[in-house]
Amino acid sequence: MSITTSSHAVVGTPLRPLRRGRDNCILGGVCGGFATRLGIKERNIRIIFALLTLIFGLGVLLYMTFWLVLTRSGEEHSIIQQIFQNRREAQIVLVAFIATLILVIALQSTGTQVSDGFGWPLLLSAFASFAIWRGASTDERNHLTDFFNSVPVIGGAFSKSRKGVVLRVAIGAALVYFGLDQLNNLGGVWGSAGSALFGTAVLVIGVLVLFAPWWLQNVRELTSERRERVRIEERAAMVAHLHDSVLQTLTLIERAAANEGDVVRLARNQERELRQWLFSPETRTNASTSFVGLVGAIEHDVENDYGVRVDLVTVGDCVPDDRVTTLVAAGREAAINAAKWSEAASISIFTEVEPHSISIFVRDRGVGFDLDAIPADRQGIAMSIRQRMSQLGGEAFVTTAVGDGTEVQLVMPRTT
Repeated sequence: MSITTSSHAVVGTPLRPLRRGRDNCILGGVCGGFATRLGIKERNIRIIFALLTLIFGLGVLLYMTFWLVLTRSGEEHSIIQQIFQNRREAQIVLVAFIATLILVIALQSTGTQVSDGFGWPLLLSAFASFAIWRGASTDERNHLTDFFNSVPVIGGAFSKSRKGVVLRVAIGAALVYFGLDQLNNLGGVWGSAGSALFGTAVLVIGVLVLFAPWWLQNVRELTSERRERVRIEERAAMVAHLHDSVLQTLTLIERAAANEGDVVRLARNQERELRQWLFSPETRTNASTSFVGLVGAIEHDVENDYGVRVDLVTVGDCVPDDRVTTLVAAGREAAINAAKWSEAASISIFTEVEPHSISIFVRDRGVGFDLDAIPADRQGIAMSIRQRMSQLGGEAFVTTAVGDGTEVQLVMPRTT
């Protein structure tokens, strides 16, 4: 349940409770929230925070603190409350806070001027920025992303226009030069430590301004490419499974149309198998604990569903992984094709597990066929056998001729 309050300041009319603004905010809505609560213009509150910033950065620190502890209009919890409701986020923020305190103490002990005046408020504000990003709601994160993309310097980092590139290079080069200058002007023993830390920080920021946009763009492109590849592989797996199970079962139902009991049995078996495949994905790879067990299931299913005798010979065994299950699925498709179309009374399946590869041979002495004359809408060999094998580096060889039977050889390399 969300809490709805007015986020617009009405001059002369204070409104309760005190919440960060949503519609009248620029960054975090702190100034807009105080303006609504006090009944004054947002501009006046922003001027006050700007003047306080001149006092050793106090305005920035106060703004970030209020941003953490005040609840945003339309939400139920403040950012700090959301952080402590998540144990993992609370631990991360606590570690960051301790690291910030250690850095402030270290700078103070060196006697460097970085820790005086604006130094420690800015460091604490930087920690607060990290905590805000970790604990902000999705809506507020989207708002912050849109805001930073519209800022001339930060948003220009992702701009491909000439103006954005020039601005980014100028800002980054200036920061790099300033950081190098700080590192070059090292003083005494204690003073050099503070200058080194400060110069290194500025140098890193400058390098990030210069090169982070290209790096982030490459990471996003690689991530998108990887996701698209996963979608394609999942789509191919779905198509292959539907062909192996559903289409094959429909063929059996067509042949057994005169026997109502067989039709019902086949339909129920297929429904149960499809539901298990869709809603219990773990069964795809954990159906058996051995390669021989998976191949034995092919023998049982072909003899049970098609009434064709299967002569199975296995040499060696192994624990199935993704490559093995893919090989067995292609072998199942080859065996079913032989049982359906070869018109042979029996088919032979021979398997061999070697140190570097696993092979399955499916042979029949049936009518054979012309491999080049397969209609385009028949995807058993192309999708369920050849493409399935090639996706994981395997090979499939089909040898056949009309009247001379068919032999399918499947070879899958093993992972070491």
